[in-house]
Amino acid sequence: MNIIISEIIKIKQKLNKDKIPHFIVAIYILVAFLLCGVFYINKKFNIPFEKLTGAPALIFKSHPFIGFLSNIGILLWCFTASICYFSGVILFKVNDTKKSLFFLSSGLFTSILLIDDFFMFHDYIFYSFESFKIVQPITFAIYAMLLLWYIIKFYKIILDSVYVFLVLAVGFLGLSVLIDLIFESSGLEYFIEDGFKFIGIINWMLFFSITAYQTILTKLK
Repeated sequence: MNIIISEIIKIKQKLNKDKIPHFIVAIYILVAFLLCGVFYINKKFNIPFEKLTGAPALIFKSHPFIGFLSNIGILLWCFTASICYFSGVILFKVNDTKKSLFFLSSGLFTSILLIDDFFMFHDYIFYSFESFKIVQPITFAIYAMLLLWYIIKFYKIILDSVYVFLVLAVGFLGLSVLIDLIFESSGLEYFIEDGFKFIGIINWMLFFSITAYQTILTKLK
């Protein structure tokens, strides 16, 4: 019993460093919010709980490779956002406020793209609300304005990094959007559209991964 109490005290002492308990509380609040969200969606859209919590491939009895490229893209969005948030917190702790804000803003922007892509907000969700008809061009225009603000706000940091990857990312993502707006999403056009999108996500990840690595490595020297 004394050993258990001793270990609990040690854990508590470790957690009290750097406001870790605040982080844990925030995570559990987010978990509670997500679980409440599942309950709300069940009642609002009459979707069974087993379909909200289960794996889509099992629910629809489809091959697990269905949506293969899209799922990999989602993982890359998530990977990039995690790197940005982690780097932002580390830089904040070493008093580099400007670059910390850069990475935290990058993480937030990436998270918005991740959530939209994963839950198909501009493709499907927005259209399910009769009073909230947001079409694709408007959504893309909002993203373009956010990107413009982001570039203007952090252009000095961007120019001091391997910005070629960000240029490639924006270029390929832009081509994907253009094809989506002009052509029908079927057959070869669909493959080209999603192929450009995937290449864009790859370059997005490369830009922030390399920039984060180089920035933090410089701080450690």
